[in-house]
Amino acid sequence: MNENSTLNALICRHARNLLLAQGWPEETDVDQRNPKYPGWISIYVLLDAPRLATLLINRHGGVLPPLLASAIQKLTGTGAELVLSGSQWQSLPVLPADGTQVSFPYAGEWLTEDEIRAVLDAVRNAVRSICYQVADDARRIRAALTTTGQTLLTRQTRRFRLVVKESDHPCWLDEDDENLPVVLDAIVNRGARFSSVEMYLVS
Repeated sequence: MNENSTLNALICRHARNLLLAQGWPEETDVDQRNPKYPGWISIYVLLDAPRLATLLINRHGGVLPPLLASAIQKLTGTGAELVLSGSQWQSLPVLPADGTQVSFPYAGEWLTEDEIRAVLDAVRNAVRSICYQVADDARRIRAALTTTGQTLLTRQTRRFRLVVKESDHPCWLDEDDENLPVVLDAIVNRGARFSSVEMYLVS
């Protein structure tokens, strides 16, 4: 495990938190396209008709535009599924949202072209808003993990001086670490830094 593991765990947890807060299903998963480009994620989920309706209604504050309302009404009780997945077999992403492919198999069985377009546009807009926010926040998370070697604390006693400095030794977190939510909240909401420290006693 290394710094990339910690960065990846923090970014993916942050992305999932944002997805859940915006009404995406609990089963929605994410991964990063390339560790060299932190924050460029792919979203994975299968949206059946009820889940799709819930997501779109949440995204529009409870009042759907006419085309979307018509589409959701027609999809009720059908076997329609909209699928989001990583698009690693396509060309490399140009923009953050390009890492997620949206497909709506056999949508024409239930909807008109305009309704299909409205549903796809709404879902792609939802994907875009998440992906851009994650890419932006990933810069702050990465900066919070970048050590500077600065002195954090100095204490003097009669005989010794205690010096605490940031260390460039890896500080490890993974997706199952119970401290992950605490560290993420501190970085994203309170501007905290996360690093190992070294303590020196100088006589």
